[in-house]
Amino acid sequence: MKEKVFFFSIRHPLLLILLLAMALKVVAAVFTGGYIFDNEYFNYYKVPASLLENKWLVFSIRLILATFSLLVITFSYRIVKVISNRKTALETAFLLAFLWFMPYVSAHPLPQAVTMPFLLYGTLLIVKQDYLLSIKEIEKFHRTTFIIAGFFLGLGFSVWYQSILYYIGIIIALLVLKNWKGVLMTIIGFVIAVCITQSIFDLFIWGKPFVNMIEFFKNSGVYLFNRNIQTPWFYYSFLMILIGMAPPLSLMVTFGFFKVWRKYLLLFLPTFLFLLYYMIFPNTNGVYILPVIPTFLICGFVGWKEFKRKSVFWSKNKRLLLYLNVLAAIVNLVLMVLIFIKTYNFI
Repeated sequence: MKEKVFFFSIRHPLLLILLLAMALKVVAAVFTGGYIFDNEYFNYYKVPASLLENKWLVFSIRLILATFSLLVITFSYRIVKVISNRKTALETAFLLAFLWFMPYVSAHPLPQAVTMPFLLYGTLLIVKQDYLLSIKEIEKFHRTTFIIAGFFLGLGFSVWYQSILYYIGIIIALLVLKNWKGVLMTIIGFVIAVCITQSIFDLFIWGKPFVNMIEFFKNSGVYLFNRNIQTPWFYYSFLMILIGMAPPLSLMVTFGFFKVWRKYLLLFLPTFLFLLYYMIFPNTNGVYILPVIPTFLICGFVGWKEFKRKSVFWSKNKRLLLYLNVLAAIVNLVLMVLIFIKTYNFI
């Protein structure tokens, strides 16, 4: 039996990671009741769920969302495989599968979690196009690919409107890279997705299109121009990153993130813009930065690995690095147990 598991892990490492991740998500779906972030229910889940008070229906939705969230691991793996190598891609997938909060948030109808696969797939298509052109695998960008990428980014926006910050970051990065056609095609795809989703769903639920979106931007304007910032500008976003990545791993990833900002601009800029916004306008609800955790980890972990590979210090202190990794694993495990205890409840 042990030999079969060993050979399976050698032949299908990503599948094994996905199976283990799903097992954790099922545990989270079964044993964690209620929500830490009570005001963050998924908009288009809230209305029908309020009419159907059935605990088994809610449990089924958790399982569906948990399964859907496996795409976060898969798409992140594919992005890293494009910009780095298979080994680093598998390590990134492993980290995203076992970060202490990921099983929990992915098994609940949080819009910040639901939007992640859409944003990552759109990013994957754009990053892959940029890479293929850089190695001269293709002679020019495929316009259709950018339309599809924009469409999925638009779906991500439709799930959670704050992800507009990520989309703007992608557009700015493309402009910096002077990919004018890519910018235009991405905008077209984005507009198509938004028009379809915001008209169909809102017509069905509210009787007229774009109700939610208009209300969001109206409330956002009031929030931005009529509030006093009382918290330190860096506090919540920085704290969530520091704890979320399980220190000292979080420090390594943060260092790597800024180390390769220019090299991986398509990943860095949308992620940084998103984090910067919530540093300038901090929110006590840390779940707000959840959508960019995968891209922050991707860019930061790849950057850290590249730095470590060239570093004389770390090449001479491999035992120290091992101890730091073990410490990060222990911290992660402790946090995972604590969130389980805090939210423990039978359905």
